Amino acid sequence: GLCPQLQGARKVLYFHENQLVYPTQCEKERDYQFGYNQIVSALMADLVLFNSSYNLQSFVGSIDSFLNKMPDYKPKGIAEMIRKKAQVLYFPIEFQIEKRTIRDPKVLHIVWPHRWEHDKNPDDFFSSLQSLISSGHDFKVSVLGKTYRDVPNIFREFQSANPGHIAQWGPLDSREEYLNHLETCDVIVSTAVHEFYGVAMLEGLWAGCFPLCPNRLSYPEIYPKECLFNTPSQLTKHLRQLCKNPGLARRKWERVMGEV
Repeated sequence: GLCPQLQGARKVLYFHENQLVYPTQCEKERDYQFGYNQIVSALMADLVLFNSSYNLQSFVGSIDSFLNKMPDYKPKGIAEMIRKKAQVLYFPIEFQIEKRTIRDPKVLHIVWPHRWEHDKNPDDFFSSLQSLISSGHDFKVSVLGKTYRDVPNIFREFQSANPGHIAQWGPLDSREEYLNHLETCDVIVSTAVHEFYGVAMLEGLWAGCFPLCPNRLSYPEIYPKECLFNTPSQLTKHLRQLCKNPGLARRKWERVMGEV
């Protein structure tokens, strides 16, 4: 409407994420305008692309319940209209790591490269690490990713209580440093409750890290069963096994690279 000259152009909309299933800590905090804007944009597009099947299905499958929360007119058939023109196009990644470091680690190096926010579920991650420490297992951990003003308390609590296990705390100064650091790690972990693709996990895999991901969101369509866990206790069990035999992470990684 603001630029009538574009009316005849083919309109392609790409969803890197969707706001309909964002896990707010309190439902009153949800900004419904974001979700409404995405639905209207998808209606206007000729082709709607999603970066994963989970993204597509969670968006289309949530439209009706989202619109039912509107106080007045509740349009019908919107989800099916969008589904008919929706496709999955996985997000392309340019890997800058040409040669992976060959290593035989004596101590397992775990990396967590996600935003320091509640939707990445850091509590489950640090709970697993604390269980390893309590049972006497040795490891080192790098907690990377972007930090924001409101950082969950669990980060400060773990850092202050376990400085001897920390290899790197906080984001690195450049992307080159970040990628080089990934090459020193053995296993990369996600505990997210909000993820539509997971670029950081794939970068870690390419750098030589064995991935451990929750059996939900976009992860099951990307990673084999060997990489998936259903509960925090299962994650702890996987990490405990790798702490006892750090070289096992390399052998698992080689198998996974042949399947992903």
